[in-house]
Amino acid sequence: MKFIFVCPNQNREFESSDFRILDKRGVISDKDGNKTLNAKVALENPCPFCGVKHVYDARELACPFSGLDQIEEA
Repeated sequence: MKFIFVCPNQNREFESSDFRILDKRGVISDKDGNKTLNAKVALENPCPFCGVKHVYDARELACPFSGLDQIEEA
């Protein structure tokens, strides 16, 4: 599965399946019942735009099933 990432240094989107999930603490719900994975996602390989192995909060990632248009709206 590929996730959609945004390079925080270049503000450019890319897809990658080379990641690992860190600090997985389960699923949390907000007051409206929206569920979020409470974890971090780390790139296994350097970012194609800046060369850094970024670490993201899972909630920072766009849904891979909705496409890059979700990033542009945020």
